[in-house]
Amino acid sequence: RLRDEQRRLLERFATTEVAQDLQESGFAIGGKRANASVLFCDIRGFTTLSENLAPEATIDLLNTFYTLMFEAVTSNGGIVSLMLGDGLMALFGVPQPLNNTAQSAVAAGHEMHSMIEMLNHDRLADGEESLRIGIGIATGEVVAGYAGTDNRATYTCIGSAVNLAARLEAETQNTGSRILADQETLDLLHGVDIQETFGGTQIKGFSDPFDIHAL
Repeated sequence: RLRDEQRRLLERFATTEVAQDLQESGFAIGGKRANASVLFCDIRGFTTLSENLAPEATIDLLNTFYTLMFEAVTSNGGIVSLMLGDGLMALFGVPQPLNNTAQSAVAAGHEMHSMIEMLNHDRLADGEESLRIGIGIATGEVVAGYAGTDNRATYTCIGSAVNLAARLEAETQNTGSRILADQETLDLLHGVDIQETFGGTQIKGFSDPFDIHAL
């Protein structure tokens, strides 16, 4: 009974995948190399939007946003690693492997947009401003694991793919794209339409240009 209570408590404060990893491997500060797809999502113009809302309404809006985004991520096999104020970072392929991390991440991205569209239908009916989000996805080798101290730690990952996904999310503001993905992600996709390719794009923080794709 005690183990059941510990498991329920663990799953309340960690995703199911992280809880499973902890139960199978135990807790240890440090990381392991793995191939993963990383997704960053951000609400466009949230600072301006929140200026017209009461603090309580802002929190309610963020809670609704996170509820929808968590559902889109977890239903496609990913985990939300970080909540970033008005955005999030999601991981696909760690801590538990997936058959196709890129396909799962892109499916989650499309579902996130669909959920925002449904939310906007209700918001517009109530006379409220609609929300817009941008999503960046990159795939590659990362180091994933528990960072922090023995007393307080979080599951996260680092690597070039993480940095690139964050930059691609920001780049959606310049391209007007809903979802931007790198070439490594595109190479793993099946049955996904490319809206536009931006060849030789210089991404801040990277010396070499990238071919990036609007999905």
